[in-house]
Amino acid sequence: MQRRVWFAGLVCILAALALGYAGWRSFTHTDADQCYACKRPIHAHSRTVALVDGRPRLFCCPACALSQHEQKGTPISITRLTSFLTGKPLSPDDAYVVRASDVNMCERTKELVDADKRAADLRYDRCAPSLIAFAARSDAVQFAREHGGEVMPFSQAAAAFSK
Repeated sequence: MQRRVWFAGLVCILAALALGYAGWRSFTHTDADQCYACKRPIHAHSRTVALVDGRPRLFCCPACALSQHEQKGTPISITRLTSFLTGKPLSPDDAYVVRASDVNMCERTKELVDADKRAADLRYDRCAPSLIAFAARSDAVQFAREHGGEVMPFSQAAAAFSK
């Protein structure tokens, strides 16, 4: 009897270790510094969290997360934005964004080159037009005065992508 209890305890410990190892491996293979969709760096002041297929994913910016919905056709629910000014988390329900300003944290710095080695026009970028998030409408308006763009509640910007 005592031998069975000891054996069952050993099996439980080994099973717990195996599950722990599998969980650790899955987390070590995710690159938290890269956007889930475009693989660009995650910027501290435009970081966006969205549920994709029920799992939280990190995106480089709100525009990229909304583009993911548009391109894949799968439901995406943005659960957290980041304030451009403070870097603090924002609820999408309370956030304001400036759309299409001259600031785009994800903008490519390298020119694209066509087959003839000439600069090519960028026709599409999933992170454009930029969406910069703010906690207060007044901060968004001030930013738009300096950098252009249109101020709107985040819900309005998100609705434009779902059409």
